[in-house]
Amino acid sequence: MIQKLLLSGLILVLSYSLSNAQYRDSLSVSFEDENLEVILDSISSRTGYFFSYNTNIMPKGSLFTIEKEQIHIEDLLNLLFIGTSLEYTLIEDQIILRKVIRDSEGNKRMTTTITGWVKDAETQEPVFGAHVYINGSTIGTYTDPNGNYELKGLKPGNYQVVFSHVGFRPAAYEINSNQPSAYAINAILNPAINVLEGIEVKSLPLVNEDNWIKYYRKFSEEFIGNSTNSNRCTFVNPEIIEFSYSDSLDTYEAVLKEPLVMENKGLGYKVIFEIDYFRSNIKETRFHVRASFEPMEPDNHRTKKRWKKNRQRSYLGPKFHFLKSLMNDDLKSEGYQVFKTTDLSLVSAYRPVRQKSEIISTDDLGRTYLDFEGYLVVDYLKEYQHPSYNDPVINKPVYGTVVNSGVSSGNLTQRSSVELDDEKVRILKNGQIANPEEIQFYGYWSWERMSELMPIDYDAKSDN
Repeated sequence: MIQKLLLSGLILVLSYSLSNAQYRDSLSVSFEDENLEVILDSISSRTGYFFSYNTNIMPKGSLFTIEKEQIHIEDLLNLLFIGTSLEYTLIEDQIILRKVIRDSEGNKRMTTTITGWVKDAETQEPVFGAHVYINGSTIGTYTDPNGNYELKGLKPGNYQVVFSHVGFRPAAYEINSNQPSAYAINAILNPAINVLEGIEVKSLPLVNEDNWIKYYRKFSEEFIGNSTNSNRCTFVNPEIIEFSYSDSLDTYEAVLKEPLVMENKGLGYKVIFEIDYFRSNIKETRFHVRASFEPMEPDNHRTKKRWKKNRQRSYLGPKFHFLKSLMNDDLKSEGYQVFKTTDLSLVSAYRPVRQKSEIISTDDLGRTYLDFEGYLVVDYLKEYQHPSYNDPVINKPVYGTVVNSGVSSGNLTQRSSVELDDEKVRILKNGQIANPEEIQFYGYWSWERMSELMPIDYDAKSDN
């Protein structure tokens, strides 16, 4: 029986919309020697758009004079921001302002800073201790008693900023920082509920204490995997997991109302997982997860050296490294050989991919997509398969993560394959997938699972 594993994409829930509001894209303005913040407040009240920014980026002591009839809001902002170093991004009803940072010589610094606050949607009170982090990275912090936070040291790129706290639904926001900037992103968290958009979540009867260990073992194997590091991974707080089971559906769920913490002593990371849902039966497994990493302190130099070696091994080869290498046009130098085919079982039908333009496309906004028909077959040539890997045994297609395909490469090469469920699937520069539920991975990548997961900001050169 072929089993599917579906990993849902990160849901965008950060918004500042006004119920039944109507948004005006053009307006007439007349301001003389006015403060910029006053002008923005006026624009907001008249158009329904919400401005998000840190007051520290506003020009000090500057007054603005402008008079225009029925000017489009984007044209108006372009005029207002001339000479201010301010830039903006318009997303639905929100306009996010940022300031391009320059040093004393006029050269752009190579990092981005994000600041903002987190509030309770019902009470409008600050949320203290909310976890704010870059999804899949070691970059994160917690809000202070006033709900404020600051993330520093981000290199330009595409990121997902996640806001979470026990008792609230996580919020996530995608940031495209192609150049060093200062961003202000505020989040309003809604109380947690047991329904996700597009997903029906039904409560199943809870299993009793006698059966808990049975489902815990199943869950651990599905989630952690069976790779080199799997035996070195332990959950710090497994007691938070509740399992429910339905005889009629032959389905079990793992229910978590707070983050699950895993210590990976093979790689030296504590990983904090936010699992919105996890449901498994004989046909498929579905779960939605986000992750943040915290480096662990080694006991001695030998452990530190082992972690460094294992991190380098785990970083190379997995799908994120492949996609990042594809984006950077470094497939050959990074050890990848790629083929296209319409039949995984017919090796003679494999056709080499010689140019990345054969499998990716770019839209008018510069966003990049995997774009191909059939399957990609990816061989990683710099590392052999693990001796315990047995491809035909685990034969599960996976959405957004990885599983074994039942297709043997005929040698010890690590072989995986990729299939798109949509016409094309967007990928970020750091190798993350914008909508993981729209892509399936097969082969060696599945076997590694979360025990081989590495942070997206890992840098072997600075891992000392």
